[in-house]
Amino acid sequence: MVVIIITGCGVLYKTLLEKPKYESTTSLILAGFNQNDTTSSIDNNELTINQKLVSTYQQIAKSDKVLSQVIKELKLDYKLEDLADHITVSSVIDTEIIEITVIDTNAKRAHKIVSKIAEVFSEEVKEIYNVSNVSILDEARIAKEKSNLSLTKSIIIFIAVGTVLGLGIITVCFYFDTTIKTSEQIEAKFDIPVLGSIPNFDNKSSKKKRGRK
Repeated sequence: MVVIIITGCGVLYKTLLEKPKYESTTSLILAGFNQNDTTSSIDNNELTINQKLVSTYQQIAKSDKVLSQVIKELKLDYKLEDLADHITVSSVIDTEIIEITVIDTNAKRAHKIVSKIAEVFSEEVKEIYNVSNVSILDEARIAKEKSNLSLTKSIIIFIAVGTVLGLGIITVCFYFDTTIKTSEQIEAKFDIPVLGSIPNFDNKSSKKKRGRK
């Protein structure tokens, strides 16, 4: 019953209440500090500085200054806190690559938001550090499939959760059940012999037998 109830409620939630969500991602790379400098390639000092700036750039990408400009230019019906909850900024370990991901209920809107964040973020870095070391590595794409778990996978998870919960309830009931059910339990508990026992007949089955006779 626990499995059926949890699975049923989960399916109803997935089909009737949960809104589809779409994910769009763009990746940025920290390159040379001066785009106009064509004399030499990036040296080790620039790479070291870029690696140290990655964590700072992650905070800038989700800063109120960047997000407020994104909201203004795209005319979004979002508060700063709400938009920030839809954005994930991460870095690829041991690289100068930053990934910005936006999750939204509208695939096209998610694409517009993440693209605009990358644009505004790049301009903000130029203004703050007076350098041009941010370039787009992979442009964002419009998601064709929702990022939510599929119904089939969700049902499997609901069944697993229901099974674990059901077994947990059975285990708890078994260990905390102190009622005596057999004559052997009486002998073990009180250390006295059982002289006789009265069987418990089912009343309905007894009536059926009598009716047949």
